[in-house]
Amino acid sequence: MMKAATQGWLTTTVLLALLLVVGSAAGQTPDTPGTRATSLPEPDDEEPQLDEVGFTIGMAGSVAPTYSGSDRTGYAIAPAGRIVWRGYSISTSSVARASSAVAGSNRSSETGLTGPLYRTSKFAFGFGASINRGRTVAEEDAQLGLKDVRGTILGRMRIRYNFTPDFALTALLVGDLLGRQGGLELPIGLGWRRLLRPGLLLSTDIGMTFASAKSLDNNYGIGPREQAASGLPLYQPHAGLREVAGSIGLVGEPSEHWVWVARLSLVKLVGPAADSPIVRQSYQPALLIGAAYRFTLH
Repeated sequence: MMKAATQGWLTTTVLLALLLVVGSAAGQTPDTPGTRATSLPEPDDEEPQLDEVGFTIGMAGSVAPTYSGSDRTGYAIAPAGRIVWRGYSISTSSVARASSAVAGSNRSSETGLTGPLYRTSKFAFGFGASINRGRTVAEEDAQLGLKDVRGTILGRMRIRYNFTPDFALTALLVGDLLGRQGGLELPIGLGWRRLLRPGLLLSTDIGMTFASAKSLDNNYGIGPREQAASGLPLYQPHAGLREVAGSIGLVGEPSEHWVWVARLSLVKLVGPAADSPIVRQSYQPALLIGAAYRFTLH
């Protein structure tokens, strides 16, 4: 019973935490705060429930910078949905569209289709694919130095190693399958969780994200077009470490089906990202509060 409850908590945590890292009022789409590279093992990597289909439907609100590097904050309220079966899952991309008022979309977040390829008690290797809608920059956004990014399909390969059942290392390799955005990203992180009492789970994580020059240029570069619109100097970032991040959260289960989550995240932009002319504040905090209802079909 406790294992099933913990899996439910993790499902909801991953689902609602997406709201921290998707969307942008200014139209930018970097994966902050934290890229969820720092998240605990996906519930898909737990032992699958072969004869059940699990559903999670939630709503959450988040407060975060209006774009990655902004010194202003915005808020978003958005729904989300997730279906899990035999270790495979589909998560709705409506989260990214609905929360476009805050933070910046997350290329590496586990939306779309995900599933395991290989799994043992300690090690798991899996895949993911999702639609990234890119962004179209309005005149007001262009004045900030932001640029258009074409929509595409992103592919993800994920590895996870559990040192203990509650302490894990996670790494993702994220790339553009259609070549429209280009670039690669490599988020790496450590996650830890602790059951404080029945019905209340504490989770923490720390991590970092490396990115290729093209990936950084999409989100932080200033080309001739952006220079003309914003007056900012030309800037072409090189590949390197983009950010370090951490978060702490609580997940509660007041009943068999209902859960709630509260999570505080902090990202520190570093290196070529922090040096970008569009970055006005390198520290990027975000707060999430939400609730969800989950059920299964036999």
